[in-house]
Amino acid sequence: MLDSKNWVEKQRPSYSFFDPRLHKRAISIALAMLKRPSVSIPERFPLQKEVKGCYRFFDNQETNHHMLQHQHYENVLTEAAAAPGRILFIQDGSELLYNSLKWTDLGPTADSSGNGIMFHSCLAVKFQNDQPQIIGLTGQKAWIREKKEEGADPKAQEERESRVWQEMIDQIGPVPANCRWTTVGDRGADIFSFVESLSLGWDCVIRAKHDRKILVNGEKHSLKKYMRGLPSMGTTTHLLRARKGPSREVTLKMSWAEVEMLPPKADEDKKSIRGFYVRAWCEEDTDIEWILFTRSSIAFYEEALEIVTIYRHRWLIEEYHKCLKTGCQIEKVQLKTADRILTLFGMLGVVATQLLQLKSISRINPDEPAEKYVDKVSLLILQDIYELKIPWTVKEYWKRVAMLVGFMGRKSDGSPGWQKIWKGWIRLRDMCKGVEIGRRLNLEESI
Repeated sequence: MLDSKNWVEKQRPSYSFFDPRLHKRAISIALAMLKRPSVSIPERFPLQKEVKGCYRFFDNQETNHHMLQHQHYENVLTEAAAAPGRILFIQDGSELLYNSLKWTDLGPTADSSGNGIMFHSCLAVKFQNDQPQIIGLTGQKAWIREKKEEGADPKAQEERESRVWQEMIDQIGPVPANCRWTTVGDRGADIFSFVESLSLGWDCVIRAKHDRKILVNGEKHSLKKYMRGLPSMGTTTHLLRARKGPSREVTLKMSWAEVEMLPPKADEDKKSIRGFYVRAWCEEDTDIEWILFTRSSIAFYEEALEIVTIYRHRWLIEEYHKCLKTGCQIEKVQLKTADRILTLFGMLGVVATQLLQLKSISRINPDEPAEKYVDKVSLLILQDIYELKIPWTVKEYWKRVAMLVGFMGRKSDGSPGWQKIWKGWIRLRDMCKGVEIGRRLNLEESI
């Protein structure tokens, strides 16, 4: 379970590099980052020569962001094509900020005084209602914005960067036979040309940003006014995640309608796009409203609920970006050049998927006996620490792993997050390593 070395080897094929020494170095660096993702580069390696080797690797012209990730993309797409059921390809953009370090080869960001790198990620997820499973990245693009020239049209930059949504899908390619693949995006994906470009086989769930013109039974309407005028056709509950304080459960009402999405005025000669809009809203909190476009057919409440549930999982891409920034501390590095940062990003971008996967793994078969899914040594160590000899479930095992690093485990605390689980897991693996060394010493003394 969570065999770090074997996993890293699969992400870094030897043919990626002309020099086999680079391959060996890439493996050692990735493994060190996976074991200790949140510390500085010198803290990841016990020997100074390894630290110097890491910096030389980041300076090597053969290494770059895409080279270090492309095998991971292929692995993820292979698993997605073989998996039953619907696969979500959740996209979103973000930025890496280095405002305190004014390096000249970085660029502006969304922050008015920002200095950093823009990026866009696509995360493949097995859709299993309330227990989604992370597969990994299918694409990630990073770029440095050009500094705005006086008098330049701001829309030109926005249009260039909006193409990244389509580029992610183009990179993935057509949907294999007998697969259900759905791209999921927030309001940034509400682009007519993007929806229009989706080939047959691709579905989408996209939150509306624009108050478009739509046709309903041949009559033209404004999207938001029309959807807000529909009566509730069903309800569902939704756990509203809070950035600070406890989460809370709210009731969402739902309505849906079949429409034709009309093209914007600048492209009036284009054909309309047929699909459905689903609206989900909370009457007690008017800030909670989703108007979602999908190409799936909706005739019943359960089909509309599935679209809302799919969009609920969009937060996973934000959690992934949090893994990068908080878990891997990528914005704290002192590499000083964009090329070095982008090479590091190529590695940490993949490592962060493993951090996020831990949360999924910890919730699979929670009531099954832990001994069926975890190694005996780690289970015995935890049972000895907590002096509990009762049969442990998978849920109890992972709760105790998180408690090694400060998770309280009270009923009101809910399930531990990926950060506590990962830190606890690393600490537990160190304990297991100590047991292994002790066995070797005993064996040597007995010879």
